[in-house]
Amino acid sequence: MGPWLISVAERVELDAWLGQGRAPLDASLVMLVRGDSQAVRELLPNALDAAKLDAGRVVVWARDSALFSAEEARTLFKDDDSLLAVVLGTDHAVRSWVYESRIQVSDATFAFARAAEV
Repeated sequence: MGPWLISVAERVELDAWLGQGRAPLDASLVMLVRGDSQAVRELLPNALDAAKLDAGRVVVWARDSALFSAEEARTLFKDDDSLLAVVLGTDHAVRSWVYESRIQVSDATFAFARAAEV
């Protein structure tokens, strides 16, 4: 399986990656990126480069933050606007985070690696 960057625009698409349906690809780790800020746009290619380093890594971009419920924002992103992404394990639980101040390839690689350790 190659590296994937998947953009989701509807809630039903997001649900599949959150474990509430069948995701279109099997993945061991999913980096879920939210929003459409300049920092997110800088993170995305770096996250994709990090995903290329190991099979089973997928980057899913929810450009519209409103796709997440208030409860999901609290649970996934700790209600922290500086959190741009979370890495979910195969059990769909949050395993690591990517902060606005840490968006380089090495940071995304670290987030994926950290998630794989758990």
